[in-house]
Amino acid sequence: MKGEKGVCSIGLGATQVKRTKFNTKKNAQEACDFHKAYSLVNEDAVIYHCKICGMWHFGKPEWAELYSKI
Repeated sequence: MKGEKGVCSIGLGATQVKRTKFNTKKNAQEACDFHKAYSLVNEDAVIYHCKICGMWHFGKPEWAELYSKI
């Protein structure tokens, strides 16, 4: 997808998730919308700016609460 820059591993052990990282919020939103349109992710997926890698991800709302830079 446009702006895709690899994978960020967040968490440790059983709580680890690997999220695709994007260089801009717009690219993350477009990828999220694409995945929602084809039912590849849940409709409640959100985008967030990661405090671990400093790039943009999309995923579960609880991941955004845990790993967002906000």
